[in-house]
Amino acid sequence: MRIVVSDLDGTLLQGHSNVGDYTIDVVRKLIDSGVEFVIASGRGRQGIEFLIEKIDRKVYAICNNGANIYDKDGNCIYKKTINKDLSIDLLKTIREQGLFFSAFDDENFYFDKDDLNYIKRKNFKESPLEKLEDVPELSKIIIVEEPENILKIAKFLKDKYKDIVEITISDPECVDIVPRGCSKGEGVEVIGKLLNIPCDEIMAFGDGENDLAMLRKVGYPVAMENAQEVLKKEVKNRATPNMEEGVAKYIEKYFNL
Repeated sequence: MRIVVSDLDGTLLQGHSNVGDYTIDVVRKLIDSGVEFVIASGRGRQGIEFLIEKIDRKVYAICNNGANIYDKDGNCIYKKTINKDLSIDLLKTIREQGLFFSAFDDENFYFDKDDLNYIKRKNFKESPLEKLEDVPELSKIIIVEEPENILKIAKFLKDKYKDIVEITISDPECVDIVPRGCSKGEGVEVIGKLLNIPCDEIMAFGDGENDLAMLRKVGYPVAMENAQEVLKKEVKNRATPNMEEGVAKYIEKYFNL
């Protein structure tokens, strides 16, 4: 394998911004051995900067479930957006259902002005949307809800918008909405072509429905033991849970680092 791609939440990370020292050490060894390491996340660029700083190596990044791709110097080399009118319509529908949203373009993070959970957060650059008409073209929209409601919310949105955007459950509490045709799988293909490396020579790790296209695309897919059942039904290779730094253990053994 010449490229290793890893999802973050529920996969490489042990918590929202927690990554083990052992994982960082293994990723550095992997990169130094000549294997490309790629971050593939539902997060925007702002949400992965802390990890790139800890790795202290230049890496490619697939963000917003494939809507944005960045080169090793942090330049956006690929971008797809949900047009302004559709973005407004989606956000209106979300509000009408009594739900809150957060949204990203390639540089900024926006949150619902009435969502107290986001108002309290000051982790990176954030902008409250006072008027939905002020929203720009978006790379991704997120809905966070209680796990027991997520399937119902996802089904409702898929029934209404399935032909014009991509809708996936990224973890038990989160629904992601991205531009039509965007996925981590497409992102992996873009980077593979850029590096002239076929997908058959790429290994990828994931745990959520938004990782499924990526795992189907690569030659060596690995699902976490804590992955959603939809992944575990398709992918035979297993890494131990993210809380046990399973990705690092798998990489260290496979590449004999």
